[in-house]
Amino acid sequence: MNNYLILLAFVLPSLAFSQNIDYTGEWVDSSPPSTVSSSETIIGEKFENTLTLEKIKNKDDSYKFTFFGWRDSYDKYARQVIKFSGQMLADYFVIEVRGNKAYYNDDALVEDGELPLYREGEERCKVYFAFNKDSITVKTQDCNFIYGGFGVAFDGTYKKN
Repeated sequence: MNNYLILLAFVLPSLAFSQNIDYTGEWVDSSPPSTVSSSETIIGEKFENTLTLEKIKNKDDSYKFTFFGWRDSYDKYARQVIKFSGQMLADYFVIEVRGNKAYYNDDALVEDGELPLYREGEERCKVYFAFNKDSITVKTQDCNFIYGGFGVAFDGTYKKN
């Protein structure tokens, strides 16, 4: 009997600490875009990014993700500041969180309907996620103009909305 109590004393705490964190919900970028100085930027006035994570049923630590964002960027042809938007919204935007990190790339995605997203030899979009206690840091690579307009990027630090 004492052996079972000792075993429970070691097993129960480890089960409690090994529970998965559920990141489901809406997360908002709290960092200014790199193209605008932080002194000029007020969230909601010059830029805004939202990350939504939806847990996939029956798949531990897997999430469908979506990004919606916009930036006020100066268009030198129009000679004015224009609001450019962007999004990543499709069922194939799925990540699996392992060791507080996740990664997505477009390697398997060659076409969107009939229009090719990439030219031959062009690097595919990559999205890196780092999950922290109360925030998610996102870094993208080779995603410019694929999922957003001029100046739109989803890089930043997101906090739960």
